[in-house]
Amino acid sequence: MGDHSRCCGRRHERPSAQARASAVLATEETVGSIGYAIADYAHRVRFRLHDDLVERHARQLHARASYDCWNGLSVGDQELWRHMARLDLTT
Repeated sequence: MGDHSRCCGRRHERPSAQARASAVLATEETVGSIGYAIADYAHRVRFRLHDDLVERHARQLHARASYDCWNGLSVGDQELWRHMARLDLTT
């Protein structure tokens, strides 16, 4: 992927499924009831939505709403966009 030294200062690499799974687990452990609700919903709809579909839709939603770089977002913010994508895809 391209070099984004002007937006977030590092080269963008496609995150692996392992990194996304560990990010969800980190969110579950550090955040209270909101983080738990997000992780619970992700678990409930996991069999209906493929992770790549959720990731693509989350990036699209973020791109429409913000000029910030996706990789410049914190892990929690990225998971929040994924949660909004899950909600959008399942309703």
